[in-house]
Amino acid sequence: MKAWQVLVRREFWEHRALWFAPLAMSVLWIVIVAFFRIQMGSSQALTVMQGRAIVNVIGWGMSVATLLVVTIVVTFYLLDALYAERRDRSILFWKSLPVSDSATVLAKFLVAMVIVPLGAFLAVAVTDLAVRAIIAARGGAGLAMEQASLWDGRMWWQAQVLLLIGVVASMLWYAPLAAYLLVVSAWARRSVTLWAVLPPLVLVIVERIALQTSHVWEFLADRLSPAVPIMRGIDAHLAEGTISIDRNEIVVPGALLQQVDIGAIFLNAPMLLGLVAAVVLLVIAIRLRRYRDDT
Repeated sequence: MKAWQVLVRREFWEHRALWFAPLAMSVLWIVIVAFFRIQMGSSQALTVMQGRAIVNVIGWGMSVATLLVVTIVVTFYLLDALYAERRDRSILFWKSLPVSDSATVLAKFLVAMVIVPLGAFLAVAVTDLAVRAIIAARGGAGLAMEQASLWDGRMWWQAQVLLLIGVVASMLWYAPLAAYLLVVSAWARRSVTLWAVLPPLVLVIVERIALQTSHVWEFLADRLSPAVPIMRGIDAHLAEGTISIDRNEIVVPGALLQQVDIGAIFLNAPMLLGLVAAVVLLVIAIRLRRYRDDT
């Protein structure tokens, strides 16, 4: 257990962007809400439910933007995770310790696909609470609505549960992509990003020219789509559970949460096959790190 703690701490020591990115985004959102006014296109005062929906949408948008930035940071971290230690020869030091290649690779995968996403989720949840408190303290921060309409504990919890389902589903959905990036990081001697993009791009072009089909592209587009994990089993255009603000329709979290089908999200062939592929790719990454140390 102590060895695993050291391995995890090592990743955050060597890749400070993993914890700095969500922290910086949280500070950014708090500063924006604290010093800027929120403008609405409507000239009418918001009702209690409209005010709650708007504040919830603000928090949801900030959370999604933060998680998107964290996803980008994690992507570059995975590309650099095994390549950097060969580039600076630190792999010689780490291999001299009683730590297996399996533990090292799995620790990097654990950091990227479990610890960082869940840590980012906690950060955005706390930021959401801070943002709501600041908006309330500023009397709506430009929104024409009652302060009492800002807080709805049930709606906040529903939004967080929905977001957590999306985060966990994304962790599992993108697991094979993360494992693939680790394989590239362990294999490539230089230009890691190019080697990560080139093979699938070549497959797409060759298939298009030789077979006049686009199955590879469709597969990649589906696997890379950020909407797939959370929107599967959800009708995004709900007739009920929406709040109208002028001509805009806002779906409240409770309405979406009622439409979530956990089985459809987690227990489906693409998800399960992707997890199998992730295991296979992790085994390949472990083998590559064991024998490809450029010494």
